[in-house]
Amino acid sequence: MSNSKLMAWVAMFLILSSLCIAIGVSPIRKIIDFEPGEEHDLELKITNDGQKDIKAIIYARGDLTEYVGIVDSLVTLSKDESEKYARYKLILPTNFEKPGVHKTDLVVMEYPSSFGTDQETMVRATASVVSELWVRVPFPGKYAEAIVYIDSENVGEDVNFAVAVMNFGKEDIKKVKAKIKILGATYEEIAVIETSEESIKSKDQTKLTATWFADVNPGKYHVVIEITYDDKKLILEENFEVGKLFIGIKRIDVEDFSLGQVAVFDILLESKWNENINNVYGDMTVLDESGTEYTKFKTASVDIPSMGEGLLKAYWDTKGITIGKYNLRLLIHYAEKVTEKLIETEVNIDSIRTELGPTAQVIAANGTGRDTLLTILVIILILINVGWFAFFIKSKKGGKK
Repeated sequence: MSNSKLMAWVAMFLILSSLCIAIGVSPIRKIIDFEPGEEHDLELKITNDGQKDIKAIIYARGDLTEYVGIVDSLVTLSKDESEKYARYKLILPTNFEKPGVHKTDLVVMEYPSSFGTDQETMVRATASVVSELWVRVPFPGKYAEAIVYIDSENVGEDVNFAVAVMNFGKEDIKKVKAKIKILGATYEEIAVIETSEESIKSKDQTKLTATWFADVNPGKYHVVIEITYDDKKLILEENFEVGKLFIGIKRIDVEDFSLGQVAVFDILLESKWNENINNVYGDMTVLDESGTEYTKFKTASVDIPSMGEGLLKAYWDTKGITIGKYNLRLLIHYAEKVTEKLIETEVNIDSIRTELGPTAQVIAANGTGRDTLLTILVIILILINVGWFAFFIKSKKGGKK
C-alpha cells in the first residue's frame, strides 16, 4: 500500500471516529401491538452530542419498510441546537402472514454540514445510529413469552424473583404460575419455590413473584423456571450470583530471614466463592513510614479451588535496608477484581513481623530463635551484674568491720 493510500485510510478512520460520537437518537426501541389497518404518527428525537453543525438523513430498513413513510428525511442541527425531532408514519396492513415480532430499523445517518457541496461527501457520510421499531402480531390461540428479573444481594438475605409473562396470543390465559428451581454450581438442587397464580388477557402481561432466603455460600447459582399457563409450558434458565466474589488475605509468613538477604513472603489467600478462581497473582510495594517507595515486585499466579486456599510467594531483597518499620501495599488481582491491603511491617536483624502473621525469624539448630537466644543472654548478663553488685556491697561492708 502506498503512503498516500495509507494516509487516506488513516484520515477516513479519524473522520469516522469523530462522527460516531457526534449524534444520538431516541427512543432506542418502539413497540406497537398490531391492529389491522391502523395508522401511527411517530417521531424520533435526534440529539447533537458533538455540539457541532450536523446534517442527518433518516431512512427505514427491515421487514416493515413498505409500511413506513419518513416525513422528515433530512434534519439539520446547528452547533447551538441540542436536539430536533424527525417525524415518520406507520400504516399497518390488514394482516401479516406470520405471527410474532416484525422489526424495522429507523437509521439516522450523519453527514458533514457541507453535505452536497463536494465530491468527498459520500466517503465521509458513514456515521449512523439506529432506533428499532417492533410490531407484535398476536399468535392464534394462547401463546406466552416471559422474562425473569433476579434481585440478588448478600448471603443471608432474600433473593427476589420477578417473572414477567406476556400473552402474545389472541386468547386470554386463565391460569399462569411458575415453579422456580435453584441449583448450585454443580447443578445440584438447593431449593424449589413457587409463585402465586394469575390470569392474563390477550396482549396483556402479568408479574409472578417469589422470594428465596439465600442461606448459602457466596457464588454463582443457576435457576430453572417452569411456567405453566393453561395447558402449555414455558421454560426459562438464568444464572445469578449471591454475595460478591472476594479473595481475602488470610496470613503472611516469612521464614529463615536475615537482614540483607532475600526475604520470602508466603501469602496465604482464602476464597469463599463456590467456583474455582484462576490466574490469581499479587503486586507488592514496600514503603517506609513517610511513603517513600523502595521497591515493587509481582508474584507468580496460582489457581484457587472452590471454597479453598492458595499460596503466593513474594521475594524482597533487603540488601541496603535498615532496621525499622515499613508498610507493604499488597494488591491481589483476580477475575477483573482487586483486593488491596496496607500491612504494617517491622524489620529486625533476623526477623520480619507483620500484622497478618507471627514473628518470622531464623531458627537455630536446636529450634530456638536468635532473638530468643539474645534475650536469654541479656537476662544472664543482668543476673551476673546483679550478683557482682551484691558481692561488691557485701565485701565493702565486711571491710568496715
